[in-house]
Amino acid sequence: MTRRHQVRTLAALGLGAPLLVGLGIGGFSQAVATTAAPPAQDAPAAVAAPAERTGSQADAAGEDGTAEEETAAPSDVFTTGSQEFPRADRSTITAEDVASQLYGYAADPSLSDEATCTDGLALDQPGAVTRCTVTGWSGEQETYYGYMAPAGVAEADYWLYFSKDAPLPEEAAATLNDGLNGTGAYPVWGEEQEQSTTLSGDVAVERANFVLGGFGREDLTVTSVEGEVDLTSTTPVRGTAVEDGSGRTVGVTLLPIPTDGEAPAMMISIDGP
Repeated sequence: MTRRHQVRTLAALGLGAPLLVGLGIGGFSQAVATTAAPPAQDAPAAVAAPAERTGSQADAAGEDGTAEEETAAPSDVFTTGSQEFPRADRSTITAEDVASQLYGYAADPSLSDEATCTDGLALDQPGAVTRCTVTGWSGEQETYYGYMAPAGVAEADYWLYFSKDAPLPEEAAATLNDGLNGTGAYPVWGEEQEQSTTLSGDVAVERANFVLGGFGREDLTVTSVEGEVDLTSTTPVRGTAVEDGSGRTVGVTLLPIPTDGEAPAMMISIDGP
């Protein structure tokens, strides 16, 4: 039903910290995107009129799907990359914006797919999650959960992450929800390097510093990691880093971003301030 854009270059991967909170979906209106996604500062090309769900529909959704979704693992996790707000005083995006970005990544215009999301997202609501659906021409549906992350560099305002089929585990979401103190998702391996999906402690230290360097954080050096890192799951692993200038020791968390069909990536959450 759908097609997903491959992340073609190192710079195209996401930056930031997606977020998670309670999964009550009832009562939200839905925004629809049915054309290719524009940049974040542009308005979505096509948006359907909001459709309110009834109380009975909301109750049925909670009884039939929410409990299973909370315990299931996502089948895919990905980012749509860096975005900028159209104005400096903006810190929110609408449900239409989220749906439009998901549509450009996960839908197939040639099959008349459409993407809908239940709610918008805001940087000042770090626990926010929006549930999205991509619907194909035959009526087949795929479910996604969207998270907004503040950017860790001056060139971007925020990033969106999506998990497919189930929300992110709480532990992973807590790692992602670290304000401005974080990198984005960056490839763990260079193009010519032999790739492994399980990193020992020493290799994880080396790869974490590779990720930090990819985002220009040469001021910080990871010195230790508390265990193996499984790049096939969103299981965070704690570590320690040293600020090169001050010598101050800070905690870090390594979080794999296992995007299906792409090279394994990792984001690093840096303890603040």
